[in-house]
Amino acid sequence: MRLACAIGVGCLAATHRIDAAPAGQHQQIALIAKPAVMRVWGAYTAEFEFGGHRFKESIGGSGTGFFITADGYIATNAHVVASIHGGEARAKEALHAALHAEIDRKFGNQLLKVTKAQLTALYNGIRLIELKKLGYVVLPNGDHLDYQVVQIGAAGTGRDCAIIKVATAGAPALPIGDSSRLQVEDHIVVLGYPGVADFESLLDEKSQLEASVTDGAISSLKRAASGEPILQISAPITHGNSGGPAIDQRGDVIGLATFGNLGEVQGFNFLVASATLLALVKDAKLQLAPSPTTEAWRRGLEHYWADEYTQAIARFDEVEAAFAAHSEAANLIRLSRQAQKDGKEKQPDNRAGLAAAAVIGGIAVIGAALVITLRARRRPGHPVPAVPAIPATPRPQLPMYGRIQSPSTAQPAEPPPPMHGRPAATPNQPIAPTAFGSFSVGSVTCTRGELAGQRFALTATGLIIGRQPGVAHVLVNDHRASGKHVWIGLDNGILVAVDQNTTNGTYVNDVARGRITRTALRDGDVVIVGEPDCLSLQVKLG
Repeated sequence: MRLACAIGVGCLAATHRIDAAPAGQHQQIALIAKPAVMRVWGAYTAEFEFGGHRFKESIGGSGTGFFITADGYIATNAHVVASIHGGEARAKEALHAALHAEIDRKFGNQLLKVTKAQLTALYNGIRLIELKKLGYVVLPNGDHLDYQVVQIGAAGTGRDCAIIKVATAGAPALPIGDSSRLQVEDHIVVLGYPGVADFESLLDEKSQLEASVTDGAISSLKRAASGEPILQISAPITHGNSGGPAIDQRGDVIGLATFGNLGEVQGFNFLVASATLLALVKDAKLQLAPSPTTEAWRRGLEHYWADEYTQAIARFDEVEAAFAAHSEAANLIRLSRQAQKDGKEKQPDNRAGLAAAAVIGGIAVIGAALVITLRARRRPGHPVPAVPAIPATPRPQLPMYGRIQSPSTAQPAEPPPPMHGRPAATPNQPIAPTAFGSFSVGSVTCTRGELAGQRFALTATGLIIGRQPGVAHVLVNDHRASGKHVWIGLDNGILVAVDQNTTNGTYVNDVARGRITRTALRDGDVVIVGEPDCLSLQVKLG
């Protein structure tokens, strides 16, 4: 719950407050972008019957995406849609594997007592009752649209991005910017659907459809082990944010929220750079162009913030005509009409009318002078006086959105540290939002203790489990755990658990076997911190 308090406070309903003008720059960026952002589901669920018992298993989860073209192409993370991209056959394999692990956890001791033939008969008796594919996006207005995976990078790497396609037209797309131009301390805004901000028992349905907004700055320019640029940011993001756009002060997307730290220490969050997304766009042979819907929406907001409600309504009508599923236009039309009734419409300035009359009069005088001059030119030998040029009146420059820069290589930097996250789903629990990518080699699931049900990505560089905030990746709030209790990670290619000279010891599978110092781990082993009910973590490889 501490995580929810730290991260879940976002701008859940910014559009309900936009009548409190003037809007700040970050508010403007967020409000222009919000209609283009949606939740992306990429999961399979299944119900099985085994030995007279019913089991529900799931793989995948939800993340965030955003339109990059008006005709329905959407950018997100590869790991958000990896389960859908893998297809039904692979999904069934993964769901059966999850079921077998669940059966072993629940009935492992009883199954040890049956013969091999009886065990084979039991497993052959597993029956798949129902299989559901959740491969769709949920637009901010509540519409569900099925998608196809068009292009996909590699989940858990610097190319953790994907492009999916839905059937629509006139979508409010976001422009993709040039991430190579970024510098440390450049301000960014991140939009998405973090799971900790859902609060399903507290928020109404409309609130759950609205993207949350967090902001921060570029903390560091790094590179993934595979060579792609990675951007470290200070903006809070968490599971469910995966694939969400990070937007710079020009209004351009410069990265996708991808990797992060779900421990007590925030500020270690990372973006896949827009340069990587543009490479995927090129592979997909997409032609990016500014969205007329986004342009009309932006101009409508500019008129609205200037109290020019008649012009604002005209632009918002254009938005609704182009994209009926737009989540905000109808609300802004209603607010604009109410503002007109309340007498808040900006009135024409009489001085401006006088100035216009003076300009028109001046033009008439100049025109007359030109006529006289031209007539004089026709007289032989009559000198033609020079007519001074009239300087053009400069037009006010509007904020620039939509200019696509050519990607280039970012400054070389050190690879990011290991990232850890909660899984997309926990057996027998509702599907959760997709966790960050993690360069993982597996996961550990808490089977006993106060963290029971939570799962953490297991990376090659390992996890520290313990009681010390800021040090432990998996924080155990129990006096029986030491500050740094046990490290689980790869040592020369072998997964091991290493006790950190603890008071109450670390055990594997059974306390009766005695405490360990260092031991190799196999798939399914349970690492016990102090005592089983303090914390027990089951290892899952792959």
